Amino acid sequence: MALTIQELIQEADRCVACGLCLPHCPTYRKTGSEADSPRGRIQLMRAVAQDILPNNDRFKQHIDLCLSCRSCESACPNNVQYGALADTARAVFVPKKHLFSGLLKPFIRQRKLANLALWPLWLLQKTRLQNPISKWVPAAGFLPEISKPTTWKPHYAATAPKKGAVSLFLGCTSQALDQATLTASIAVLNALGFDVHVPASQTCCGGIARQMGDADESARLIATNQRAFDASMPIITVASGCGAGLCDYLSTHRIQDISAFLSTCDWSGVQLSPLEMRVFVQDPCTLRNVQKSHQAVYQLLKTIPALEVVALPGNSQCCGGAGTYMLNQKEMADRLFNDKLSAIKSNHAVLLATSNIGCSLHIARGLRAHNESVTVVHPVQIIAKQLGFQS
Repeated sequence: MALTIQELIQEADRCVACGLCLPHCPTYRKTGSEADSPRGRIQLMRAVAQDILPNNDRFKQHIDLCLSCRSCESACPNNVQYGALADTARAVFVPKKHLFSGLLKPFIRQRKLANLALWPLWLLQKTRLQNPISKWVPAAGFLPEISKPTTWKPHYAATAPKKGAVSLFLGCTSQALDQATLTASIAVLNALGFDVHVPASQTCCGGIARQMGDADESARLIATNQRAFDASMPIITVASGCGAGLCDYLSTHRIQDISAFLSTCDWSGVQLSPLEMRVFVQDPCTLRNVQKSHQAVYQLLKTIPALEVVALPGNSQCCGGAGTYMLNQKEMADRLFNDKLSAIKSNHAVLLATSNIGCSLHIARGLRAHNESVTVVHPVQIIAKQLGFQS
């Protein structure tokens, strides 16, 4: 939730500077700087809010370097709302209202515009022109293989005896770059007896706008989603970053990660084919620290016969993806990815499951750069494949 300046000061005052958060902070572990730790940033926010310190570029650099992974919240004995503090500081003190964010807004707000932009990207990949373009447009290097742009139906009927109905949150990045996970989610939910509703008027969760310090745009997007979704049905998310933002700002609705929802379903009568291999699971920070449902991924994957499910070592630390962080803070993002790369290589992983599109894009791109043949996929895609679903 967003705070007023006075609320920010009051919430910052609740930090007792005990330091228990320090070993949990990815940036502090890398820089060793108190100003890049949660308690250090909280002191800086309070000092700037009280006009004790200037709101200068040095302050902005320390706030920008924060991943908003919220690991500090899980470690805080006083339950300080660090996420709300960071969101408020970015909105009030570090707004990034530049040309890029202005050009991006219409495509984030309107899925039809986003689909129009996808067509040339899809064609570039089909004609194998993406790699040359990546030399001039670094962001293109993050793109996975894009599915042919699709138009989502408003309703997908259950293919088994009906047990209920849910709404599916598409998300701007997921519906653009991870249609395979969305279609797999619909297939699995239908197979378990759930009607899936896809509101046409839904929009972005507001996470990108919050990272840009654009609180007004974020609020508009949340208000649009509040009107779009039926509060009587749970909203299912496939990207934990979206799920975390909706949990924080769309309190009128019940938000559930797809794995958390599926892990509570009745699987009797549903046949999953065995999969004799090992899958490593990477825990997204938003799933672990905000939605607190990361264990559901392991529970869900273990329903597949013969599949060995293993946590990737170092899961308590952020991978460096963090939404647009991998583009805006590339040096730190790469340093954090290198820790994941070491864990993947030392464990000879060939299949990695992760529940957030930002993590997936960042890790997959890094693996490609290091010529590592590792498949990075959403857990629900593995489930759908073992159900016989072909994307």
